[in-house]
Amino acid sequence: MNPISPITATAIFGGAAALLSAGAISLPLHFVAWPARLNATLFLCVAAYAILLARLSARPIRSLSAPLLLLSAVLFSAASVTGFIVPAAAGLTWIRSGICFPGPGVRRAAAEILTMSAGLVLTFLLRPPGIAGLALGVWLFFLIQALYFAFVGPVQALSGELPDRDPRQSLHSRSQALLREQKLERAFSELQLSSQRHSDTY
Repeated sequence: MNPISPITATAIFGGAAALLSAGAISLPLHFVAWPARLNATLFLCVAAYAILLARLSARPIRSLSAPLLLLSAVLFSAASVTGFIVPAAAGLTWIRSGICFPGPGVRRAAAEILTMSAGLVLTFLLRPPGIAGLALGVWLFFLIQALYFAFVGPVQALSGELPDRDPRQSLHSRSQALLREQKLERAFSELQLSSQRHSDTY
């Protein structure tokens, strides 16, 4: 059992990511362009959040290699902040629902589309200007991402082993086995009775 829920962990991480983003932009690194600094900071935030999700779901860190390598390639080729944020959101979706908390269902896909699109749009529309506004925007984005776990329901940590069978199938199998045992007991009892009657007749 996880000591902290993914909802709480995401909200707390959002606050830390907001402080990191504000601090990175405030550094007097004039030789590095502002969009490049922000993109690098956001990449670090996505990578750290991916590791957090992997820890919460008991997934190995190496399973994050593919999406993080692709995002690092996008980081070096993106010419603007928007050019990196959109692929980063897609990569985060891949990490969250494709690697750390996989599962079929329209509800999970709808939760991804809703929280990711709402996070991007509301952060762009509602954040105030300036460094403080950037920090608030980052925190708002992660607060909205925390709603993903509220939409899909409680998430059980994955053990890395093969997933258990559907509980309904297990219950059905147990009931079928119980019925077979009861039938065998009745058949055995009837066989004993018939044998006893046959012996009594002789």
